[in-house]
Amino acid sequence: MRSRNPAVGNVGTNLGVGMGSPWGALLGAVPAIAGKVQRLGCRRLRLMVDGNVVYWALLVPGEAELEAHARFPGMPRWTLESWLREMLGRFEAGWPQARRVELLGVWPDRVEPVARAFPKAPEGCSSSEETLC
Repeated sequence: MRSRNPAVGNVGTNLGVGMGSPWGALLGAVPAIAGKVQRLGCRRLRLMVDGNVVYWALLVPGEAELEAHARFPGMPRWTLESWLREMLGRFEAGWPQARRVELLGVWPDRVEPVARAFPKAPEGCSSSEETLC
């Protein structure tokens, strides 16, 4: 399913054959992903690993929640980007061998791709994988 708003664009990574993990690709794209989450007004993310839902509706913190977090003694000051890095890092620890990772925006009436990363098919091989770029 593609974004209904063409101004939003897609964030996707198609890893080369034998290249790094999808987690590394997504972590490298965190600024673009954070920007897309903000443009979409996405408040919940669904995380899929290798076609399986591993988190159904992760609440995306707003600016007020991120600022409130920093008011507690000893707690870091987060931005949406740093929160996404932390979240993706935790899921990477749980699913280090993942081959395909997708972040989907979740609204009451729809689900839209936000970002995904997966291995590229070798030259000359057919693939049913869709690349979002």
